[in-house]
Formats: sequence, C-alpha cells, structure tokens
Amino acid sequence: MLLDLLTLADSNFPTGGYAFSNGLEATKQMGLLRSSDDLDAYLQTVIHATARSEIPFINACFKGDPLPADLTDMLLTYDAMLTAPAIARGSEVQGRNLLRLMRDLYFSDAMVDLHKILLSQSVPAHYTIVFGTTFRIAGLKRRHTCRIFMYQFLRDQISAAVRLGQIGPMEAARLQKRYHKTAIRAMTSVAQVDYMCATRCAPQWDIAQGTHEFLYSRLFQS
Repeated sequence: MLLDLLTLADSNFPTGGYAFSNGLEATKQMGLLRSSDDLDAYLQTVIHATARSEIPFINACFKGDPLPADLTDMLLTYDAMLTAPAIARGSEVQGRNLLRLMRDLYFSDAMVDLHKILLSQSVPAHYTIVFGTTFRIAGLKRRHTCRIFMYQFLRDQISAAVRLGQIGPMEAARLQKRYHKTAIRAMTSVAQVDYMCATRCAPQWDIAQGTHEFLYSRLFQS
C-alpha cells in the first residue's frame, strides 16, 4: 500500500493538475502577491479554505459500500458551491481524467459502476468527489486519502508560484515543508464536519478565481 500511496502522490500522475493555478495566477495579477509575506498569507488562507470546502466531501466518500449512497446529491451540492465557472470546468476535467486513470489502475466492478454512473447521469464528475470515491474503492484509508489530497493541493499551488516567477525552487521546497503540518491540522479540524456543512470561507480567493478567464494573458487554465 505504501507504493500505491507514493504512486498516487507523485507529481507525474497525469490528472492535469499543473494546468490549473486555482486562483493564484489571478491573485498575482491583481497585485495581491507582492512579497513573500503576501504569499505566506495567501497559502495560509487557501489551505484552511480548501480543508473546509473539500475534506468534508472526501470523508463522505468513505460512507457507503462501496459507493456513497448519496453520490449524486454530493456531486450536485459540490457543484452548487463553486462560484467560478473556470474552477467548475477545471474540476470536471480533472475528475474525468482521474476516473479514467483509476479505472485502469484499480479495475473493479465498483470502479466500472462509478464510471457508468458519471457517464450516464447528467451530474458533473467533480475532482474532489471522484478523488475520494476512487481512492476508497482502491483500498486506501480515509486519513491517507485526505492527506494526499491536501499534499497535492499545496504542491500544485507552490508549483504554480514557481512557474509564475513568484519564488524559486529552493524556496518552494521550504514552503512545502513549512506548510505540510498546517495542511494536516486544517484537515484534522474538519474531520467530523458533514459535507452539507462544508463552506467556502475565502471570498477574496473566490473573486480571484472568477476573474481568471478575463485576464489579458494567462499561463494557466484557471
């Protein structure tokens, strides 16, 4: 199982995450990331915001055998929470990419059933819920799944900062190490929160995400 964890956490796992900055590029172009202190404040904010909005859904994916009983409701509830069209589109693209990969790597009847549900019904295959459900089917533990999710989110944000010239590779490694414990604490703080009580608690970040598609020039899709 350790090798599975390492494989799924690897940056080469082709879900397309590096095509999306999740609002960081727009935040930078809005002039809100002028210094290292600004980036620190940004990372603190988005780590806690992500834990509050995503982790309750991932935890809910582990209720049911083997698929969540209220999978459709979860997908529609999550979709209703997304305020930026670019983020919603990116979530669906990544979700379908991940579903295809996990079906090939961990082929099972449950994975096929999940694929059929998401293809046959007019519900969005959002990344967070596909992530939680497929990892559960693959046999990973809930806490490991949540940790990988938060690790990948932080890694992708820091990688985006490097590609935008905000920081260098060495500083990126320092930030990844520094904020890993912050991500774990944020994840733990919402461990008992039902997905119906998940919240988006960083309105300025939501605004930045919503302005991305109106940027004159951009490196990322969101």
